[in-house]
Order: sequence, then C-alpha cells, then structure tokens
Amino acid sequence: MRHLPLRLLPVCLALAGLTSSFPASASGPAAAASSAALTPITLMPGINVLPNIAGTAEEGSIAQLWRQNNKVRGQHVFLVKVGDAAIPLEGREQIIDAPDVGDDMIRSVRFARGDYHGRPTLYILIASREVGASPYPAAPTRIQSFALVKDRETFGFTPIRSFVAAATYCHADAALLAELNFPLSPTYAGRITPTGC
Repeated sequence: MRHLPLRLLPVCLALAGLTSSFPASASGPAAAASSAALTPITLMPGINVLPNIAGTAEEGSIAQLWRQNNKVRGQHVFLVKVGDAAIPLEGREQIIDAPDVGDDMIRSVRFARGDYHGRPTLYILIASREVGASPYPAAPTRIQSFALVKDRETFGFTPIRSFVAAATYCHADAALLAELNFPLSPTYAGRITPTGC
C-alpha cells in the first residue's frame, strides 16, 4: 500500500498520466452532461447543506455518516434530502460505499454539481468493482451517474449513464477518473497508476 501526502498527489498524478487530460471512456454511451463540467462536492461528516440543490430554489442536504462493520472495515452512509424529504436512489434512501481498507476501494460514491437540461443540480457518480473472493485484483467495474431532477412536485434521481468499463480496476475512484475524467477523492489512498493497481 502506498500513501502519499496530499500536497504531493497532483505532482504524482501528473507523472503517472492521471490528469484532467484523461478522455472520457469510449466504452460507454455519450453522456447527457459532460463529466468535465461537473464540480466535485467535498463532504464533511454530518449534515452538508446545499442551497438550491436542484436548481428549483429548494434547499437540500447530504448527510455523510460512518458505519463501522468491524475493527478494520466500515462504510460511508449518505442520505440526500430536499427540504425534509429523503430522495431515494434506485429504491433505497441510504446510499452506501465500500472502502474496504482504503487502498482498494470496491464501491465509490461521489457527489458533484453540474447542469442538467440548462438547470444546475446535484449529481451522483458511482463506480462499483465486481470483486471475487479477494478485493485486491483488478476487477470489472460498472460506472453509473444520476442527476437530481424535479418532475411536477416530486424530486428523484434520473439515470444519466451506466456502463461496464472496458478496462479493469483495483480502485473505484481510479475508475471514475479514467472513465469519466472525474477527479480523485482528496482522501485517495490507492496506487498512483491509471487503474489503481
């Protein structure tokens, strides 16, 4: 496992070729909104208030909680709300990642701001590695993105893009960078390579 001070990360990424010059993957369909136009949201533990969360003047929030599973593993639990109403994603109110031990992220959940049909809104980007008995080897990875939209009086997440990447990955955040040109998390702890391996 290779950990670097965050101040050195941009330099190392540039040396490894992991910069914003990464093209969007040819393995997925054209996106309704360019990933390069998305602005990552850095969340703090607890409630993160987002004014005008979906471009309709309503205030919203993202709760980020930590659930400890055992001594070394745990997971983030996210809850998105518009006003007091929780907004489910694919039928579930709780949105969960899977960090494993950090250097081999299995499922990454990231949030961003961007335009959807001319209106600023919240995006969710998810990379899910289909690991076997061990999380360490490179694995097929599904990439998904969703935008928060309002249909009449109801808010919901609409699918924007979903595909299985042609490459295999050892870290879900590395997959989001390579496939969608979405920057690495500030807490990225994987290897400094295009696949995280």
